[in-house]
Amino acid sequence: MYKCRNCIYIRYFLISVFILIIMALIFTDKLKYLSFINPEKFAYCVLFMGITLFIIKILKYYYKKLSIFNKPDKVRNMPRKPSKSMSSKKIN
Repeated sequence: MYKCRNCIYIRYFLISVFILIIMALIFTDKLKYLSFINPEKFAYCVLFMGITLFIIKILKYYYKKLSIFNKPDKVRNMPRKPSKSMSSKKIN
């Protein structure tokens, strides 16, 4: 059976949220060590990772586009084949 990537990502996300909820309910007193994590720091982390990934993708794109090793397989400016517009019959 073929599983699409989007479905797998959604399943992983739902499983991780479910695990976080269970951890929050079970380990309420032991999670005080994670109090340094707040929404502002998490947002900065997500922004930093997103910008870093964006820059890496742009650099990869320009590296592939401008690479001297990225030569096409076909030879350009090849001479044309003769056209078949004239038939081989001779006119008397």
